[in-house]
Amino acid sequence: MQRLRSTFRSRLLMEIALLSVISGLLYLIFIPQFGYFYDDWYLMYAAGAKGPSVFWDIFSVDRPLRALVMIPAYSLFGGNPLYYNLGAFVFRLISGLSFFWILRLIWPENRRTMLWMALLFLIYPGFLSQPIAIDYLCHLSGLAAGMTSIALTIKAVRSNTRLKSSMFYIASIVLGWFYLGQIEWFIGLEFLRFVCVFLLSHRLKGTYWKILARFFQWAFPAFFIPGLFLAWRLFFFKSERGATDVDMQFSDALVKPVTFFAKILSTLLNDGLDVLVRAWGTPLARLSPGINNQEWMPGIGVTLLALVVVWIFHKAVQMPEESESGGGSAWRREAVWIGLGLLVCGLLPVILVGRSVDFKNYSRYTLIASAGAAVLWPLLLSFISSLRLQNILLGVLIVSASLTHYANGFVKASETDATRNFWWQVSWRIPQIGPGATFITRYLVAAEEDYFTWGPANLIYHPESDHEKYVQPALYALVLNGETVEKVLAREPQDYSNRRSIRTYPNYRNILILSQPRHFSCVQVIDLHQVELSSFEDSRVSAIAPFSEADQISLNVPFQVPPEIPFGSEPPKEWCYFYEKASYARQLGDWVEVLRLGEEALSQGYFAKDQIEWMPFLQAYATSNDIARLSEIASHMTSDLPAMQQACHTLTAMPLDPAVEKEVSQLFCGE
Repeated sequence: MQRLRSTFRSRLLMEIALLSVISGLLYLIFIPQFGYFYDDWYLMYAAGAKGPSVFWDIFSVDRPLRALVMIPAYSLFGGNPLYYNLGAFVFRLISGLSFFWILRLIWPENRRTMLWMALLFLIYPGFLSQPIAIDYLCHLSGLAAGMTSIALTIKAVRSNTRLKSSMFYIASIVLGWFYLGQIEWFIGLEFLRFVCVFLLSHRLKGTYWKILARFFQWAFPAFFIPGLFLAWRLFFFKSERGATDVDMQFSDALVKPVTFFAKILSTLLNDGLDVLVRAWGTPLARLSPGINNQEWMPGIGVTLLALVVVWIFHKAVQMPEESESGGGSAWRREAVWIGLGLLVCGLLPVILVGRSVDFKNYSRYTLIASAGAAVLWPLLLSFISSLRLQNILLGVLIVSASLTHYANGFVKASETDATRNFWWQVSWRIPQIGPGATFITRYLVAAEEDYFTWGPANLIYHPESDHEKYVQPALYALVLNGETVEKVLAREPQDYSNRRSIRTYPNYRNILILSQPRHFSCVQVIDLHQVELSSFEDSRVSAIAPFSEADQISLNVPFQVPPEIPFGSEPPKEWCYFYEKASYARQLGDWVEVLRLGEEALSQGYFAKDQIEWMPFLQAYATSNDIARLSEIASHMTSDLPAMQQACHTLTAMPLDPAVEKEVSQLFCGE
């Protein structure tokens, strides 16, 4: 017996090690390179400005219990994204191990299949928000708490003493309230809790009524989890966000019930296919175009290493074929219902409030349903008689997940790098900017919300709140879209926004445009006094460029250095550094400094790739009568006709020496 227990513990430790190593390979490789994404900007700005207690105000509008995660997290980690990513990974791993615990408690004999279910759940490729660790720490801690809560409920049912059972029930209830308080649509996970209790009751046989009575007896304490949560959510708590307001979302069901339920069914079928099938190919196909062959090599290496680890484990443990073991086909019937139930119940709460799975923006909605997919795939593979073929197909799924997570991490690391470079260039160009300015940015990474801009801008220039009592940034922002363009052109007055207790006052009459038209372009500060537009510029920027007020930039003051967290260390001082500094010197009217910067850049072999960036240097060389340099730069610009035309217009408007004026006309104006 002792030897048997020792063997069991040894294998269990190896199974835990396998899940830990594979998930670590897939999730940890890029985390030192991740910065802030999306909502992270306003969360970290607000906490830095007012302290971690601000999370009570931020989350009070829809999910107040999220503060229970974010307050201690910020107290421990500050604003460092590395620690949030490590924490998110730990919670993701706990959710996978707890899911494995649940499966082993329900089907103890089918170890091999249960292990693959847990592994596929842990590395599921349809959930792509793992790198957004600050904002999604609540999702992942909630998922870990939910899975652990269900495992504890099963342990309570199986306990042979009242004391142990009570302790397990109490712990499961507390964790249950906690996880539902993080994300309310996680409630679909409750299906797994109650179906597991029912299976345990059903296996003891007896009449239908006896099975049902036993189920209600065992499940009764667990009913307090969804029961009290729903009572609070539906009757006492009033959400201020439409996306989480139940009454608002269900109004369509009362007005057009047939249309509403037809839409629900259609979305459920489509999202079910996304979660079960498309997740293993669509995200990878979407992420792949931004990665070249050389950049894929580490990802291929990680994938091969993951396969080798699985193979070594398989050889070391010698797992037997289990196609008919562990209760014959009974476990398969149970697994079908659990898998399909998790798929449906994981998606329905999301669909009922008007959302659906989208691998670009809403991959988080796959989280609960992914457990159903993780159950169904190994179940399907178990019907294949050849263990070799089973392993090959399982390997295909692992390869898909590995490459997807590598690609996702690579893209997110690239986005971080692009965002950091953008704001470092801004800091080179703008030493300080007064409160009240409103930025409009054209990022390489789409700025879908205003705080994608005012968040980093304030962290650099005004990290403290502009108001004593509540969070109010000193700098504001507008999203570059058609509505913003219309309001700028119409000279609309100041606007007001109160997002999660953070108050902003963007002003359509007080804008400053920052644009990076292409990945090879530098950040270009648009100035209404001398509008210069890249040939690659967005038409929306072109339309409002004459209203961009560079006069808001404070001159002759010390330059602000972006904090290393979250902006990283200063990038190499290549062409864009010289361009930004030359643009600033031009705004000062310091042509001597522009000339110095130009000579230093050229002597080091740096050249503009976006030809409009030659403009400060062209003006300086024209002012200093340096015809040779003008001719040299003109040779670089000949392929960019719009830039040549702007150079012609700008230079001929300057007071120039007659010889220089003649040369400018020949070089840039085609005369």
